Amino acid sequence: MSFFKKKYVLVSILFILAISASAIAYVNGQSKSDVPIHKVANLSANSLTFREIDELDAFAELIVIGYATGDFRDREHIITAFDDGTMQSFHTNTTIKIKEILKKPDDFHSDQNELTIIEPVSLEGDVKYTANDYVELQKGDKSVLFLLRNSYGDYGLINDNLGKFSLEGITQYSVPQSSTAQALSEYETFWDSVMKKYTLN
Repeated sequence: MSFFKKKYVLVSILFILAISASAIAYVNGQSKSDVPIHKVANLSANSLTFREIDELDAFAELIVIGYATGDFRDREHIITAFDDGTMQSFHTNTTIKIKEILKKPDDFHSDQNELTIIEPVSLEGDVKYTANDYVELQKGDKSVLFLLRNSYGDYGLINDNLGKFSLEGITQYSVPQSSTAQALSEYETFWDSVMKKYTLN
């Protein structure tokens, strides 16, 4: 083999190695948010459901306008199991930025602008677990959030999908895609009531 042919073969091999190394680095460097969610497991949960804004307002301890600061995959997902491996509970700790406080308990500081709340949804690998078809808060989507403090002092979102209302209006993330026309109509009516009560539209 001539010198030029050897040089050509060597350059070709090095080029292929460089492409392969780049591809491997790209795949390994992809964030976990690039991995699609392949399955949604909806589980029924016993929870109080309010259909009137005044009832929900009275029950909630903390009502804020805020938004999630991180992507769903990057949040803290908590899943606990019994000794036999059966799922016991699940939730996601979601950090929100508070833009305005509409209602608060006396011990909640008026100048607090960030809070970690509990959402009834979680993620394990490519499987998302939800309670009562709850759809997680979307990053940056400013919403009215109805919260209640649990026995550990943590605030959690209440009333399932009827506990969060985007100021942008009704979006694909407001209710599950499988919602009936009646469920969507009920959500729209509730959304209107929330915007009217807090003079947000």
